[in-house]
Amino acid sequence: MKVLFVGTGNASILANQFRYYGIDAHALLPSRLFSNPFHFTGLDVVYGVYLMDFCSSYPIVKWLKKKYVIHVIGSDAFRYERARRGLDRIRKKLWKLILNQSQEIFFVTRELKEAMGFKGGKIIPIPIDTEKFEKQEYKGEKRDILYYCPDPRIYRLDWILNYAEEHPNETITILGYKGVVSMPNVEIRSFIPYDDMPSLYAKHRRLIRMTIHDGYPKMPYEALLCGLDVMWNGQKITRVPSEMLMENTVPKLISVLKEVSDKNPA
Repeated sequence: MKVLFVGTGNASILANQFRYYGIDAHALLPSRLFSNPFHFTGLDVVYGVYLMDFCSSYPIVKWLKKKYVIHVIGSDAFRYERARRGLDRIRKKLWKLILNQSQEIFFVTRELKEAMGFKGGKIIPIPIDTEKFEKQEYKGEKRDILYYCPDPRIYRLDWILNYAEEHPNETITILGYKGVVSMPNVEIRSFIPYDDMPSLYAKHRRLIRMTIHDGYPKMPYEALLCGLDVMWNGQKITRVPSEMLMENTVPKLISVLKEVSDKNPA
């Protein structure tokens, strides 16, 4: 079975994990999607890691009549659920078409499946790369808090700024925010490559995550593996769920993909 994973960093992670189990797996990042359509030839299954990232490759996949599956994460569900007007409403029709024509849908949590209103599909998270995320030695002065906030609406920018104001002696890094914060104890990191995340975790003592909607809870467990104290929506996280580990989840995904591959052509 030959599988192409289409998406961002997690496409590469899943491809590596599948190769560990002897599957011919490769990853294709969005910037390369249209560089060479022959990337999609000779495949048994195309695996879309995130619905939104898969949209660009959908025309090629359909043109070549390839079977495909979609792995839906929190940002997918958030945008899908709230796409009610204008261009978003048009996009939603495309998203719905892609999902309905897929051979299988994976949702990282049950919350997402219910939010999107789909009756089918399987609840399977994307496993953590436990080789990448582990404790690292850091000899410099550690910052107190790492806070992830790519979208102020979902990730409660107001909460962490209030916290920073009330705790001026604590140093805080806000990751993913593209705006400006003029507070002496706050540093903004708008972007960091995924491969550099372990070293970023190592420079902090705690990860705090406060959200109004959180359908892809991988960062708290990555930080935990890297030795940070983790607070998530007011609760302390102390262990990684078994389903987030490669050895418990990847064999299930492979089994489903083999069933998809063995079905009659799409």
